[in-house]
Amino acid sequence: MKALEHHLPRARRCDRSARRRLPLVPILALGCALGALDAEAQVRRGRALETAPPWTPVAFGARFGWDQRARGEVLGAHVSIPLLRNGVVELVPNAEMVFLTGTREYQYNIETAFVPGGAGGLFVGGGVGWRDTVLGSLDPDDPRTTYFGYVVAVGAKGGGGRLQFQVTARWTFLDDTEYRPNATTIGLNYLLWNPGREGS
Repeated sequence: MKALEHHLPRARRCDRSARRRLPLVPILALGCALGALDAEAQVRRGRALETAPPWTPVAFGARFGWDQRARGEVLGAHVSIPLLRNGVVELVPNAEMVFLTGTREYQYNIETAFVPGGAGGLFVGGGVGWRDTVLGSLDPDDPRTTYFGYVVAVGAKGGGGRLQFQVTARWTFLDDTEYRPNATTIGLNYLLWNPGREGS
């Protein structure tokens, strides 16, 4: 009996010790879960910092100027669509109307532009175009002729926010004629989002 009494306090001590350890298990589990969540949040923040820069914005523009060879005012419109994220290469479909004495000429171009500065700065471009003109037509019932040709353009653009100024000189080399339209224009572009923030 004395031996049993001798072992009883030790068992009680062990039982108390086990009870003290028991709350440590959920505390440790909770600590591990919180640590994992914190680590995941840090990874997410790191990924957010490493995301690629936003696309250079698409721009719609209008321009006016003078065609040296046709001797008429020019009114045109264009869209600049970046083909690369940084905007160094753009697709630029555009159209122009040339106001001549008593008539009009129309030109439609599909060009690509190289813009070393991305969204702004100097640029060079080229492509193909179609010129609808009264020049060279021999049919009195349909005095207009459409010529296919090649286009070369140089210019500069820049500004702040979503508005951008643009100056362009464009030469058109039409097939089957010596007619070489050469237009110099000043325009204004509207960017669909701010260059620093995509979609804003």
